[in-house]
Amino acid sequence: MNNPIFAFQARRRMRSLQVPIILTLYTSALTAVAALTSYARFLGPTFLIGDMSAQLAGYLLVLLLQFALLLLVAPAVTASAISGERERQTLDLLLVTGTSSLKLMLGKLLESFCFLALMVVCSMPVLSLIILTGSATVTQVLQSVAFLILFVLYALSIGLMCSTLFRRAATSTIASYLAVFLIGILTLLPLWYDVKRIGDLYDALTESGIQVQALDYTPISFIINPGLGLFALLESQTAVFHNSLWSVSYTLSVTLDFLPLQKCVYGNMIFMAVASAALILLGALRLRPGRERIRRR
Repeated sequence: MNNPIFAFQARRRMRSLQVPIILTLYTSALTAVAALTSYARFLGPTFLIGDMSAQLAGYLLVLLLQFALLLLVAPAVTASAISGERERQTLDLLLVTGTSSLKLMLGKLLESFCFLALMVVCSMPVLSLIILTGSATVTQVLQSVAFLILFVLYALSIGLMCSTLFRRAATSTIASYLAVFLIGILTLLPLWYDVKRIGDLYDALTESGIQVQALDYTPISFIINPGLGLFALLESQTAVFHNSLWSVSYTLSVTLDFLPLQKCVYGNMIFMAVASAALILLGALRLRPGRERIRRR
């Protein structure tokens, strides 16, 4: 890609000593979790079939840990990308060099995205070793990595959009985390409608004498909420939450059997990709040179 912003900042970041240190700490933390939950079972004198559940727990913990770390890191990475340029009074210089606002946004986004995507890719050896225990397949690991990469893109786009709205880096960073929190809460609201809709469909089918095999309804909340998307991903791969829900609610456990979880996962991934593109375009519109000059006046 012929993007000078991306080329310059990516070169500067990758030459920094912080990159190998961060990658080493990140992969070491994931390896430690996998070793304590999965690999340690193979070091004993015996290995039972019941120990395979520990390997499944290791796979889940590694993915959940990655999701939590990326959720904490990603919004802050791009939160100061534009507001920092404003503070240094270099944004106008970038805009008058012939670099379009869209190219500027893409350059800032891609530089951060490549770094965090590299972190996710570095976790593949850890996840791949779990394949040896039979807890996951190659397809499932690749699907999980693709989901995390799209989540990184979504979170970075939120931070970058907030960076175009505020002039101070500290303010945009705080706003990024608040935006991620509010989006997570607001996208959970359709869950109440989904539960009611699923219950009505199930009752209508059972009253008509039709044996329910699967519901032809994809919950909206599972499409727009990344947390529920991760839940659908892990449940479709491992079915580990199904057994836990039996002790909480029989209705929820039974309902989970009829949900099209794979549709929820792919729908969530498509939503994050589309939402990221929309946020970048909106941010680019706010950074048009004419608009920036009007704001300064």
